[in-house]
Amino acid sequence: MKSMNVKLIVLTLTLFVGNLYGTAPATPNDGEESGVAASRLVEVTNSEVPIKEATIIFKSGKVIEIAFASIEGGKEALLGMEYFPKILPIAAKYGGKMLGSFQVTAVTGGEIQPQIVAIFEWPNLAARDQLLADEEAKKLFPIRDEVLTFFKQAYYTIPEDVTVTFREDKTYEFFNAWLTPDAETLLPEYFRQSEAPKQKYGPPKFLANLKPIKDAPKEDNVLQPHMSGIVEWNNTNTYFGLIADPDFKKAAPLLEKSLTRIDMLHTKFNFPPQK
Repeated sequence: MKSMNVKLIVLTLTLFVGNLYGTAPATPNDGEESGVAASRLVEVTNSEVPIKEATIIFKSGKVIEIAFASIEGGKEALLGMEYFPKILPIAAKYGGKMLGSFQVTAVTGGEIQPQIVAIFEWPNLAARDQLLADEEAKKLFPIRDEVLTFFKQAYYTIPEDVTVTFREDKTYEFFNAWLTPDAETLLPEYFRQSEAPKQKYGPPKFLANLKPIKDAPKEDNVLQPHMSGIVEWNNTNTYFGLIADPDFKKAAPLLEKSLTRIDMLHTKFNFPPQK
């Protein structure tokens, strides 16, 4: 897809960050209630350039939906003008809200190549099903289906509340992994052996451990990984530097033997326009 279309996709999603599903952008004081705090400018140490940040609270006891999608070029306005304004009030009745969205900047592994990643929160899976069964919502789904050229989603819980701050100068990896029977013994050893070389490349920071829901809907568009999470990198070049590092290559076979598949997407957070 042409770069201009990608920019339009990002703009479309950005306009709805913080108020998708009828939730207004939060302030730093009410972020606990709304899930996502308002983006804000902060001063970076030893720099005069202000860096934007946004904070998301992933809450235990909630269902976290992550959607992976691409939009057909030229139909971004249809999504923004015909779908979102009508679906949001309906979805809000069932407690769903958007926590944030991201532009995919690199696909570093796996079987999917979406353009955007979006995070939603639901009270439970039943609330999500209520939206799907809503008669007014059903009338709108054909618009969504016409616009999207690719769509997958996955559902997770998180063991305890985690607050994650996303920065505009960092890159965020979303990964879904499918494990082999040997992963239980091999993965801990992989993490041990790879720790030292990782220190030379950032190091990458593991921000959130997302636990895939075992009883997630068995639908064609729903991914069913065994392990998922969000990792912060300085940039994608540090990732490629790590996997080319001779010391990391010694640990890499342990990871390869632990996985049957891993999808890895590098992204940038979509910040709402500053007022």
